[in-house]
Amino acid sequence: MRLVHAAGLTSAALLAALLPAAAAFPTPSASRSPSAAAVPEECGPEPSGTCVRWGPEQRLGDGRVRVYTEYAHDRPRAVGVELSAGALDRLPSTPTDGEHCHDADGDGVRDPAHECVGGHGRELALPATPPDRPALPFDWVLFNWNPHGHTPHGRYDVPHFDVHFYLVPPEERGAILVGGCALMIDCGQLATASRPVPAAHLPAGYPASSPQTAEGAMGSHLDSRPPSTGTLAGQTLIYGAYGGRLIFIEPMLTKVFLERQRTVPGHRTCEPVPQPAVWATPGWYPTRYCTAYRPETGAHTVSLTDFVRSPPDSAAGGGWSAPYGAWPAARARTR
Repeated sequence: MRLVHAAGLTSAALLAALLPAAAAFPTPSASRSPSAAAVPEECGPEPSGTCVRWGPEQRLGDGRVRVYTEYAHDRPRAVGVELSAGALDRLPSTPTDGEHCHDADGDGVRDPAHECVGGHGRELALPATPPDRPALPFDWVLFNWNPHGHTPHGRYDVPHFDVHFYLVPPEERGAILVGGCALMIDCGQLATASRPVPAAHLPAGYPASSPQTAEGAMGSHLDSRPPSTGTLAGQTLIYGAYGGRLIFIEPMLTKVFLERQRTVPGHRTCEPVPQPAVWATPGWYPTRYCTAYRPETGAHTVSLTDFVRSPPDSAAGGGWSAPYGAWPAARARTR
């Protein structure tokens, strides 16, 4: 589907073009029951009412996946991914797409089951920030389908989706190379990937570092689930880190759990996003993550919602702390 732009369209043509696309997106993330009448409109030049924008779509199964942002007046309300009707059907069954592999045993062959990471990935762009609205701290989304799950075994080796909302631009993630250490990360980068996140920037219940879960082409995964919780049966929240800083927020959810939203009351399940004492840079950050289903369109959504504004980190002089280096300039170039 082509994205629709307002320039050059009459009011009637614009309305006709927008309605089919808007109908596929979720209702506002407040606690209202889903209904077609409550679907937000496309964000215009004035910050009035509730509105959405969406990024370019990519194929997934028999459907598509894309990112959307939602605003309520002059504040962000949600950022999420929408899986259209059919996106859960005929998904790839091979372990990975072969994009991020390393010949660990040196036999000249990269085994997709044991020498590749990332499952089947989709790199998804966020829509442009609407006029006169605050920008989100997220730069892009990495959406992964893992048909056989992944390590740690006994915890995440079930068919599931990983939705990485990255706080750093794609080129920073791309600089995290695959190799022969931990979860296929370049051995020369393991120490950097394992650098602890400062306590003030670390949400309660999460480890400061996790060398054994440092993954090539992704970063380290900070997991708050105790081993005693067993295999993932619903959804959970992972934080990603690299170089002593948080670089992504990741809702992880099983395919069965996503499908179950078709039958639960309200077709929606939300849980808290644990917060650090202070974010390394001021801005708007989510306090809940939600999984939902829209019966009228057959679409599923996974979103970060209920944004609140974080004040500056006084220890960082009101802006970025030292470990973030040149990231602000890099982010500015990608906007």
